[in-house]
Amino acid sequence: MNRKTIKSFDDNHLNLSLWQQLIFLFESVRGYELFGLKQHPSDFNLVRAEYINSRVRLLALLFAVLTPLWIPVDYLILPWEHFQQMVVARIVFSLVLLWLWVRTSYIHSLDKARTRLVVLMVTPALFHLSTQFILGEYLLDERLASYTFLPFLIIAIHCVFPLTLKEGILLASFTIITLSTDELIQQRILTLASLNNLWLLGVIMGIAIWAQLSQLHMQLKLFEQATTDSLTRLLNRRSFMSLVENELSRAERYHRPLTMALFDLDFFKKVNDTYGHQAGDKVLIRFAELLKEELRTTDIIGRFGGEEFIVALPETSVTEAYKVIERILTNCRQQVVEVDEHRIQFTASAGLGEVLVDVLSSINHVDEALYSAKENGRDQVALVKASRSLAE
Repeated sequence: MNRKTIKSFDDNHLNLSLWQQLIFLFESVRGYELFGLKQHPSDFNLVRAEYINSRVRLLALLFAVLTPLWIPVDYLILPWEHFQQMVVARIVFSLVLLWLWVRTSYIHSLDKARTRLVVLMVTPALFHLSTQFILGEYLLDERLASYTFLPFLIIAIHCVFPLTLKEGILLASFTIITLSTDELIQQRILTLASLNNLWLLGVIMGIAIWAQLSQLHMQLKLFEQATTDSLTRLLNRRSFMSLVENELSRAERYHRPLTMALFDLDFFKKVNDTYGHQAGDKVLIRFAELLKEELRTTDIIGRFGGEEFIVALPETSVTEAYKVIERILTNCRQQVVEVDEHRIQFTASAGLGEVLVDVLSSINHVDEALYSAKENGRDQVALVKASRSLAE
């Protein structure tokens, strides 16, 4: 989705119905990313985990501070025996939330962030159940009407978290079931009052889930814009470097090979000068598609800049990688890009070597090999000097 589309959504989404907005979300982002049917990138999961955790801590602190402030109101309107029990419940509730706030400020996994979110939602639900148990029929007093609003507040709070549809439904359903425990035990769940409350909770839940999806949608788009090249949809240089750094650490830990290849489209400037930049863009897109078709899902593919592309092949020796790169160059010669009445064919050169010591120096080495390939006639792959003996 480009910036124009985002602006159009920002300008017009208030005029759409809730259902139309949901349809927009699922059409503008791959639906499974919002449903939660596919794992998001690990970097995005870390960002989302930190975001969820920061909001969990903020809300936990807010609840922990505000809850005891209601004690004077309890003193004014509750009988002494009920007041004492409510003070204990409020203090316990606040201490649990304070523990949630001070426990840790940094989360390394999405699962831990989800766990803390569940604790945040279940704790006030249990506090609400304890309030019902303590006050009992005394809740029928009109002066205590505010004591029955907590379930709606808990469900409404769900809207501040960027969750997938599956996560949102599971969390809200679990919270509502917890809140309804007393009605289930007392067999009052089918009374008109309980059904009315459940209906209202369901409506608020639907709105909260829509808000969750909207947040997740925007985070996904911002993450995509920050990590991918807008033209080819490949990783940008910064994201590529980050992923290869992680892959190099894994390769060193398990003593496995990691190879890297740098491609450059031959005479690409001539394509732009002869057919125009739109034609050049189509050539870049087609080569990016070719890399995706020829490489594995575990391989890391990025646009390095201009007409240069870079790939990292985990668990692949130089000899094996050489065959892969040769196949890519062979298939590249067969590609045809049609622009107006013109049929454009193109070739590429590549430098190949093993990633050793650090990523940046390895890139410099394959860049030197690429330069050698272009000096020797282009449309071929050249090996880093240290890798030639390995390939032979």
